[in-house]
Amino acid sequence: IENVKPRRVFLDPMTQFRYLSTDVFQFRRQVLSFLRFLMEKGATVVFTSEGSVEAPDDDLQFMSDGVIDLENSASGRTIGVNKLRGSNFRSGRHALQMTASGIVVYPRLIPVARGKELIGEMIPAGIPEIDELLGGGLERGTVTFITGPSGVGKTTLGLQFMKEAAARGERSVVYSFEEEIEIILRRCESVNIPARKMSEQGTLALVKVEPLQYLADEFTNLVRRDVEEKGTRVVMIDSVAGFRLSLRGEDVESRLHALCKYLQNMGVAVFVITETATVIGHFQITDIGISYLADNIIFLRYLEISGEMRKAIGVLKKRLSDFEKTQREFEITGDGIKVGRPLTELRRILTGMPEWAEKPKGEER
Repeated sequence: IENVKPRRVFLDPMTQFRYLSTDVFQFRRQVLSFLRFLMEKGATVVFTSEGSVEAPDDDLQFMSDGVIDLENSASGRTIGVNKLRGSNFRSGRHALQMTASGIVVYPRLIPVARGKELIGEMIPAGIPEIDELLGGGLERGTVTFITGPSGVGKTTLGLQFMKEAAARGERSVVYSFEEEIEIILRRCESVNIPARKMSEQGTLALVKVEPLQYLADEFTNLVRRDVEEKGTRVVMIDSVAGFRLSLRGEDVESRLHALCKYLQNMGVAVFVITETATVIGHFQITDIGISYLADNIIFLRYLEISGEMRKAIGVLKKRLSDFEKTQREFEITGDGIKVGRPLTELRRILTGMPEWAEKPKGEER
């Protein structure tokens, strides 16, 4: 130290000093003396410690001005700052990866104060019947859940809103946890949604997210860059089940809450695809308790009418305006989404097995 006069000193690990000491008191005394000597020489000292239940390192943490905790668990590597004298820091666990390019840290997303004022601008679907259901459209800066069983058309409906956003010159992003991008593009072509052309023009980005490869913090930082650096105005998460898989056992409710609130505060229209397990019968919005996050809830479901499998669309919730209380028949064709008139003649639609309402004699159904 006296010959080299280093500005920084790194010891790996400091806990080896325990083997040079006769007891705990001597260990603490030696460490404290050594650290004081280094600081008097003007060096910034960083050291590692291998604490365990059998041999805790609370005494070393007490002597330190800062404590950075690293952990490697089944959910991946994480980093957290537990102490930093004279400075503020972001608490909690944050994802960390060691790559060929070096260490990469993905700070956990924490919603901040609203960055953009919520002005209530309407976002139409471009289909008159759906806009009638929604009382004109969806407000910007709100979270919309599109819920329903598998194959009912949830993703296609969300992409319809993005088609209209592209016509206004806005950029949208779909984060697909389940389907491959080429499958989405081909399906869009078959229902008159020019997703490939939108992608080439830069108004639509389709991002495949493999939940077993992406950490939750890595994904949320990807979303943040898209919004802050590329000006994304519409975001769709497809789906909650895939997002939950990327959490690897962590609480999906708090993670999705932070992400949705952040996007809301940035004035982004958010679409969240949620899949229900039941095809017909008992009506439910989601399989987990996250419906409180939604400002708007659009539901799609199957109906059995005259021996045929049909589909219906309805609005269950809309915080900022009134909406149509009826349901309408919903169909996906080669020309796009077709929505019929209100199904006022049917009863018990939510059971999945509707019945025709009785009409006075002489009137035809």
